[in-house]
Amino acid sequence: MVRVAVADVLVVGGGGASLRAAIAAAERGASVLLVSKGRAGRSGATLLAGADLTLDGRSLREFGFPGAPDDSPEKWMNDIVTQGFYLNNQRLVEVYVRDAARRVGELLDRGLEVLGSAERAIDTTGESIAGVLLRWARESGVEVVDDVMVVDLLLSGGRVAGAFGLDLKTGETMVFRSKSVVMATGGWHKAYDPNAGSRELSGDGVAAAYRAGAYLANMEFVTFCNNIVYWPPKWRGNLFLYILHSLAGGRLTNCRGEEFLRKYDPVVVKYGTSMEWNKCFISIASALEVREGRGSPHGGVYYDVGDVPWEEYEERVTKFYPNWRFKGVDFSELAKMLRDRVPIEVGPAAEYFDGGLVVDENMRTSVPGLFAAGECSTGVFGANRVAAATTEMIVEGAIAGEMAAEYAKGASLPEVDDEQIKRLEERVRGPLRREEGVKPVELLRRIQRLAHEKLGPVRERRGLEELIEFLEVIRRRDLPRLYTTSKSERYNREWVEALELENIVLLLEISAKSALMRTESRGVHYRLDCPHTDNRNWLKEVVVRRVGEEAEFTARPVAVTLMPPPTGIVPYWEMMREMMLAHSDVGGSH
Repeated sequence: MVRVAVADVLVVGGGGASLRAAIAAAERGASVLLVSKGRAGRSGATLLAGADLTLDGRSLREFGFPGAPDDSPEKWMNDIVTQGFYLNNQRLVEVYVRDAARRVGELLDRGLEVLGSAERAIDTTGESIAGVLLRWARESGVEVVDDVMVVDLLLSGGRVAGAFGLDLKTGETMVFRSKSVVMATGGWHKAYDPNAGSRELSGDGVAAAYRAGAYLANMEFVTFCNNIVYWPPKWRGNLFLYILHSLAGGRLTNCRGEEFLRKYDPVVVKYGTSMEWNKCFISIASALEVREGRGSPHGGVYYDVGDVPWEEYEERVTKFYPNWRFKGVDFSELAKMLRDRVPIEVGPAAEYFDGGLVVDENMRTSVPGLFAAGECSTGVFGANRVAAATTEMIVEGAIAGEMAAEYAKGASLPEVDDEQIKRLEERVRGPLRREEGVKPVELLRRIQRLAHEKLGPVRERRGLEELIEFLEVIRRRDLPRLYTTSKSERYNREWVEALELENIVLLLEISAKSALMRTESRGVHYRLDCPHTDNRNWLKEVVVRRVGEEAEFTARPVAVTLMPPPTGIVPYWEMMREMMLAHSDVGGSH
């Protein structure tokens, strides 16, 4: 028996964007149902965020913090667009800088924990942001359904009619009927290993929206976080050394003991190691060392304290993380290695997905009744994110919720297609019913390894073509043969991973084909075989839509409002230097 639930607005996701959207819709008078794959407010990317909330320095001072006095939303927009390599949708950037202070102020008024501030940021924690939003959602009357994976969207007459889901606790399938839907499901971190995000994020919402007819764009742009631990294996995927490098310094070396960042332009090194640029610059530089045969045994580079005296280094760290503890984790083992001058293997790991669902300024997708917010949407950050995704989620979430509620007011409740539900039921149960075939965990490991190698910070034609060929074979041959060794329907992790794999393969294939199509290097997309930023031919977004069973790729010009892009074809590293120097000198954007 399929369970049915009904609401005016269905919000999908468990993090900050979904909670803020649900709040906004409820405050507009809509009945709201929020469906989360984990526990709402305790799953998704928000909980793991560092975290800070960015806003312009002038607004920060108005809140009573020591923000940059000469800053303005206009200067901040300049920095976001120049450092996004001019690929930003400037209409969305205007919305971001316009609404940031108001949305941050709402959280402050509701008791957000403040740990400190910078020239353009309030330092807090992901737990505090999620906690404030969850309490607010409950006070607003939002109904929350936890531990349900939304498998696909339901359509009726070309418009969204709700969603089909799987209750992970019981194995029951569910139908959510609604007048509008807000997708706020984050990225597809699980496609990569290692990654610096939540392991439950597998692109479910983006893939479901694409299958429903929504446009995707910028799928080639993946932000990698530098200095993620590769070895010792106990700490693999941990971002603590990224934080330490930012706080206390230290050095990065290759297998020859060379400080490889020194060979780059001093301007690039200055900005690329002291600001949010570090994710783009150091990730690419580290990956190049590995590709050229100068990496560590486990595919990274080495981090150590360098010339910083240990007492000074430790003081800088423990000022923020007493006794070497961070979010309840004891890092004294890593501290001992650093104190004893034992190099630790680090490297880039997927952290943020700049591409996703195409939205307008009202967070509408191309599917009537479907809205999107946060990391699963695209446009605001262009080719390189330097401002906070936490601010993005509350700004876009609020707009998406408001607009979804307004849409619902003028819409009737669509009928659902029983045939579509039957097909989805068959698809979901398939891995449980098969007795042999391909095990999800084994396939996932192969995919993650190839994604990291071929679609990491450094790409080139041959590797992209190899990955695409591999994924096409997986899609045709292996996905239809996925099976679970356990046939239990309750909390069956293997079953969930089988369902997630369809989304992971789909999005990786689209991402790789987009990267192959973009024959230049821009922002976090570095093509070894196309080492120029081509402002003559590639100030365009790669846009993807589903036509039949295949993906159709086209290119469209970026949306420009206030800041005309540069012209000409420029070597990538020269372009990066120019973008860094175009910074307003107010301070780090993130």
